[in-house]
Amino acid sequence: MLAFLQDIANQFGGGKCWSCGTNRANGSGFCKYCEGALPRWYPACCQHLADLRHALTDRPCRYWFASLRWESQTRQLMQRYKFQHRAELASVFARLLAAHIVLCYQSKPLPDGIISMPMTEKSWHQRGFHQTALVAREVANLLSIPYLSNGLRIVRAKPMQHLTSQRDRWHNSYKSQLALGDFKGQSIAVVDDVITTGATMMAAADALYRKGAEQVDGWAIAYNQGD
Repeated sequence: MLAFLQDIANQFGGGKCWSCGTNRANGSGFCKYCEGALPRWYPACCQHLADLRHALTDRPCRYWFASLRWESQTRQLMQRYKFQHRAELASVFARLLAAHIVLCYQSKPLPDGIISMPMTEKSWHQRGFHQTALVAREVANLLSIPYLSNGLRIVRAKPMQHLTSQRDRWHNSYKSQLALGDFKGQSIAVVDDVITTGATMMAAADALYRKGAEQVDGWAIAYNQGD
């Protein structure tokens, strides 16, 4: 009976590699070929790759860490996650990010809490789930760090990132978020799906610094250096 159910699940995609969709997946969610081909970032801060010339605040995140590079395999997975309602990928991304964070921090202390990048009600309604919150919650559980729900809120809408220049992204993001609660003396990690120019992450950091945060670290599933 169990074998029959597994066979039915495989016919509908269950147990198949998230990337190629043809081979059987292992515990990571990928087959051994696709897992080996994942475009992983080196375990080092990638903030220096961002263009911060247009930043409207002089206090950036302490670290920017991302587990994957923005290449075709990453783009395909992210599109499935965000636009094809494949919320199951949150666990796959969370495991990748948590493992990467362990490599990045090593002997350095981990943040006191984890917050997800907020999204607008419109985007939440369209996608049917909060894509960054799902990943952030699981990362927090894997790393045994408190997840702080409703830590940030969007207070000013902005145009879609790909429709604006880098300079406009910084200006549109400035003071677009509000930190809820008191974060005095705490170090906080903000989890996002993709870092591009860094404007959204810096807006989150600025909001948290205004509420007393000592340090803010930016974590993302992927870093899009070439956008």
